[in-house]
Amino acid sequence: MSRRSKPEKSCLVLVTGADGDRLLAFDPAGAGVKARQVHTLPTGGPIPVKVAGRDWQLLLSPRLDLAWMPGADVYFKLTELPSTDPVEVTSMAELLLEKLSPLPPAQVVCGAEIVGEIQPGVSSVLLVIVARNRVEERLADLAVRGYTAGRLDVGLARELVVTAREDGLWLLEDPERTPGLLAVAWRLGGKWKQVDALRIPSGEGAGEALVTALTRMAWAAELDGWLTELPAIQMMASDGLASALVGPLEAWSGQTVQRRVPREIGQTAADSARAGLSGNGLTLMPPEVLDRNRQSFVDRLWVRGLGTVGMIYLVGMVGFLAWHTYWKGELDERRVNLKGLAPHYTNALRLKDQVQIMEEQVNLRFAALDCWKAAVEKLPPSMTLNSLNFIRGKTLRLDGTVDPAQREDVTKYNSDLLGVQARDQALFGTVKPAQVTLRGSVATWNFEAELNRLDAR
Repeated sequence: MSRRSKPEKSCLVLVTGADGDRLLAFDPAGAGVKARQVHTLPTGGPIPVKVAGRDWQLLLSPRLDLAWMPGADVYFKLTELPSTDPVEVTSMAELLLEKLSPLPPAQVVCGAEIVGEIQPGVSSVLLVIVARNRVEERLADLAVRGYTAGRLDVGLARELVVTAREDGLWLLEDPERTPGLLAVAWRLGGKWKQVDALRIPSGEGAGEALVTALTRMAWAAELDGWLTELPAIQMMASDGLASALVGPLEAWSGQTVQRRVPREIGQTAADSARAGLSGNGLTLMPPEVLDRNRQSFVDRLWVRGLGTVGMIYLVGMVGFLAWHTYWKGELDERRVNLKGLAPHYTNALRLKDQVQIMEEQVNLRFAALDCWKAAVEKLPPSMTLNSLNFIRGKTLRLDGTVDPAQREDVTKYNSDLLGVQARDQALFGTVKPAQVTLRGSVATWNFEAELNRLDAR
């Protein structure tokens, strides 16, 4: 039994037929499976990554990758175990390997599947035993082709378990059409009695070799006491093999051989997928290899993820360096240009200042004339203007005298200057109130007005 972390949502089955390899995809459908796609591959050729590749998507949608172990490499053994739990049956079978296996237990891999319940709590169990080195060679061959198997089934055993459900002597040809390979199963009284994988020569002499082997089996069964008469013979084989075997079998048994139409290999593959997805079928995958493959898959995902991050970082760094180099060159070029422009810029500033000074002087001249004109034109006859002064080019100060009886003219003169227009704008921004001082028979006055012009630079 394989150790499963979560249910698989699909299954791939790699099978080898007479016309080449095929990779069949199945999806769970209720208690069974539904065929989704069939990929025909060259015999022994590489398997496309887009079909059987393993990437991060398997973390979200687990997939069971199943392959068949060649039937010619397996050894069948039928036994009875006091349990109906598949997990317990597998553990018990491993404990019995030293007694049942033709090779030392350390040199074999064993798969077990319950094929019937003899009585309550007791099961008839089919053991499939394969030399460990053959399993490792098979897995290595699959890995070279780009297929990491998570489960190893045996097509001949699967065909036997699914097909031989009636009493009789069953002769089943290998689904992969391995020349001369047959499964021989004796089923009497609704119980499995004996199962063997029989290899006979192809072509002439096949029938005689089969009859000889069956005779030895029948004698042994009679000695064991479970065979008293020969049961009906059920054969499921291709026309070529059946034509070579039917005649000798009928002559040996004295009865008509009941032939059954061989099933398509895709049907047997579907049975393997169904058993694999349920987790109850036999598997020849060593647990340590399964764990190693799982860890390798996770490590590969980490390496790919880190590689992707590294590539993104590298591309980002190259892009940043290219951008930095480009703008550094632009900056250096602009610095060179600025060094060449610096004297011109300094000269331009000097010329600007000179022009501004000249404009300031011209403006002051015009302002002084405008102020002189306004002060003279608005001056009442009762007042005398003694002085007109510019202070810092912005403030106009007026001083004069007036008859004490005409002091109101000073206030009127002050307000009249505030409304003077020059070049479509007020000449003065503000005019401070006049100060009048009485000195004997004469009154002196003065006030300041702020020119309404551009501020000094």
